[in-house]
Amino acid sequence: MFKKKAKIPAQAPSADAPKKRSMVKLALGALVGLAALGGGGYGAWAYLMAPAPEQHVEEERHDGVDPQKVAALKAEAAAETSATYNFALSQILKGRCGALNVAALKEASDAEAAHDGLLVQMSWLAALRRAGTVTEASCDRMLAEIDRAEVKAEGGGAPAAGGHGEKPAGGH
Repeated sequence: MFKKKAKIPAQAPSADAPKKRSMVKLALGALVGLAALGGGGYGAWAYLMAPAPEQHVEEERHDGVDPQKVAALKAEAAAETSATYNFALSQILKGRCGALNVAALKEASDAEAAHDGLLVQMSWLAALRRAGTVTEASCDRMLAEIDRAEVKAEGGGAPAAGGHGEKPAGGH
């Protein structure tokens, strides 16, 4: 009477048939590609077309001179005019040029060391550089320079040029 239809088994995909691509995978691939292009475009804009950075206020105020460089020059000049510098020269040149009595320079150097350690370090380095240029012929000039610094450190002030000392006040 009634015939039942026989169920046909589902066909297995053959090896020759192409696989279907997932829509999620396609969307993800497109999104990664767009993100890479967007990042590259932003990087190129930032590198090539971005406006130049503005000058700092400090550079404008000082006519473009860097205050840090100026401060470094001031520190180097202070190191080469300190009592520690002359004391270091006397100690370094003691073997080559002879020893001097530098007790006042030693005290002044110790006072500078208590106040500013960086100045002392820079003074010793400057003295080492200067001592490298001293020859046997220039020892007398170096000893005279150290002696003038010793007199100044004792509180006597530097003698006037020519060795005549201070001029008397008044009475031209």
